[in-house]
Amino acid sequence: MRKILAGILISALCAAVLFGCGKNKPGQNPVPDPQNSSQSATVPDEKEPEKKDPEPDKKEPDVKEPDEKDPDEKEPDEKEPDEKEPDVKDPVKPAGSDVAVWYPYWDYDTATQELQLIGRSLNTVCLFAAYYDVSNKAFIPEETINTYNELKAAGLLNGRKTYLTFVNDKLLNSGSSLKDTDLLYALIGDKKKASAHIDEVVTLCRSLNCDGIEIDYEAIKKDKKLWGHFVDFITLLSERCTAENLSLRIVLEPSAPLTEYSWPANAEYVMMCYNLYGYGTVPGAKAETEWIKSLCAQMKNMPGTPNMAFATGGFDFYSNGNVDQIDYKEAVLRMNSHGAVPNRDAASGDMYYTYTDDSGMSHEVWYADQETLKLWIGTAKNCGVNRVSIWRFGGNIL
Repeated sequence: MRKILAGILISALCAAVLFGCGKNKPGQNPVPDPQNSSQSATVPDEKEPEKKDPEPDKKEPDVKEPDEKDPDEKEPDEKEPDEKEPDVKDPVKPAGSDVAVWYPYWDYDTATQELQLIGRSLNTVCLFAAYYDVSNKAFIPEETINTYNELKAAGLLNGRKTYLTFVNDKLLNSGSSLKDTDLLYALIGDKKKASAHIDEVVTLCRSLNCDGIEIDYEAIKKDKKLWGHFVDFITLLSERCTAENLSLRIVLEPSAPLTEYSWPANAEYVMMCYNLYGYGTVPGAKAETEWIKSLCAQMKNMPGTPNMAFATGGFDFYSNGNVDQIDYKEAVLRMNSHGAVPNRDAASGDMYYTYTDDSGMSHEVWYADQETLKLWIGTAKNCGVNRVSIWRFGGNIL
């Protein structure tokens, strides 16, 4: 089972190899005591959805405010006996391919198994993630530290570059605040604050012996003032990373104002090509080929070599407006348990089907399979983009 379902992410990596190339988050999970970072806090699983104009026959629902959260999906148990499995083959990685995968600490067991199954088909692992306590102090969850040490000891990181990802999520005395822009003002609201924050980020990265830093600060949206602070921050951070021989990745949402600022050249920019549809939208795919092309065109304005990020899994859209984030395994399980028949969407390559649950509620499920990922990555390749990142390890391929 594990070797077969491992094909979803393996196929994405294989597609990246064949084509010569290689965060939003559904919502809040139980969080640890802010005073005890050794307890587990699940960072949100998907990154903020990007809106698009709906097709003429689709009626757009009201969009959720950024502070509305949905529960993170738990990984399902092993499949039912009648669950169908895709036929996949383990790829061989030629020299020169450039593939990155995010590794979430809250899915340590499954993610580690997936890393072992994939073998040498990727060369970059991003450890997700460091975040902030109630006092705005960054910390690395103990699970992440243990994960890194165990992977290192097992030789699973040999020959791979590692990044520590920082997200603007904050623990509160009760609950947490996700994609917190007030936190960003506190951390990078002027150059003095940004300088102190850089010291903190570099120190944490060094403490884990990672090769680089990844900044995944989201939900800035149309806040031009905060965008200015952000660009100033990453400019200073890029200079510091260069001086200390650290690599730097910057994750960008599709709404980022790429042409309005001067971005530092000594950083790698990663565009999130997913959640075109999701929370707060009508049913649809995480990405469509024309949308991917438009994002690739935008990335040509950025310095350096662009990196396009794609997401596994999909969404189950309820007729009452609720949305579940689901992984590939769960999408297949729900399809088989309700006797649904999948179809492939021409605009996105995504699979979709409908079913009615036991309560009489109708559902529409959209998800990516191996052919979908090959199409998305191939589309980016045809646009001249040769690097890819995959969100994420942990339950999407087992």
